[in-house]
Amino acid sequence: MSRIYKRNNLITGVIPKKKDEHARRRNVIINNRVTPEDRDIIYKRIELSGLTIQDYITECCKYSRVTAVGNVKTFDAIRREMKVIDEHLCQVQRADELDLQVLESLRAILEILNGFYEAEEA
Repeated sequence: MSRIYKRNNLITGVIPKKKDEHARRRNVIINNRVTPEDRDIIYKRIELSGLTIQDYITECCKYSRVTAVGNVKTFDAIRREMKVIDEHLCQVQRADELDLQVLESLRAILEILNGFYEAEEA
């Protein structure tokens, strides 16, 4: 007779662990799969940067230029996010009420669209 595996947090009577029990500021994990060759290149760049793995990858993801390929999925995501931005901007009456996450989304969308226009001109 086979038994289905249940995670500990799904079993009744088990007290869930406290979130962020070590008072970590960065308490979210993002995983990514790469080839062994890509891993070696990434680790060499991290070593040469003098940063920790965590800081290097965070900085690269936040500030590096990414070339996006426009497709239906991309434009649907932009359209959905623009609706959220529009709703937020319609509710704002003063500049200090602006949500920084909404502004960051707008900045990312503008960078993506700018990349599309640059690619057309090239």
